[in-house]
Amino acid sequence: MRHDRLMRWVHRLAERSGLVQLVAYYTASLHAEQKLNAGSRLLFRIRHGAAYPLLVALLAVLSAGTSLYPFGPVIVAATVFAPQRWLGVIVGAALGAVCGATGLTFFVRWLGSGLLDAYFPEIRQSAMWSHSEYWLGQHGELAMAAIAALPVPQMPALVVVALSKMSLATLALALLAGKLVKYGLYVGGVLVVLRAIRHVAEWTEDTA
Repeated sequence: MRHDRLMRWVHRLAERSGLVQLVAYYTASLHAEQKLNAGSRLLFRIRHGAAYPLLVALLAVLSAGTSLYPFGPVIVAATVFAPQRWLGVIVGAALGAVCGATGLTFFVRWLGSGLLDAYFPEIRQSAMWSHSEYWLGQHGELAMAAIAALPVPQMPALVVVALSKMSLATLALALLAGKLVKYGLYVGGVLVVLRAIRHVAEWTEDTA
């Protein structure tokens, strides 16, 4: 009984966040795979193959290396789309994010602070810059790992690292530790919600 109450509570939380609707959309798509266009059918086939974690990794590289879009919704959708590939999603996302963020740091370090001041002069005035500069100065790679594990913008911290003496290898290890924790929690949370959705659906059917 306590387990039922917990699952129903998780289900209500998922409903309010919109995750239930997302799951329903993908579930309906799974049952209508033959009606999809060629590109969508290819994506459905990829989710069963080795290329699926690579696709997740590529999206993580683009997100971490450009900050064009947040990666949280992407990894949530990737897990809902293929929950049985959860381990590959976590590893692909973490490695992709590390590559993208490390590549961005190398690029900024190579071009120097002149480019930063010319194209992103406001970044030094942001609160995230001040916080990142302080914590990285105090705790170095541990602070970078913590920032990577939190749902906060990491661009200011990466720029601070690019202008510091931290090695790229150290940065990559810190990012990997933080991203594995972060994405593990993301994927684990989605799997719990999916389990709650299935449990509530079965409970509803049994009591109908």
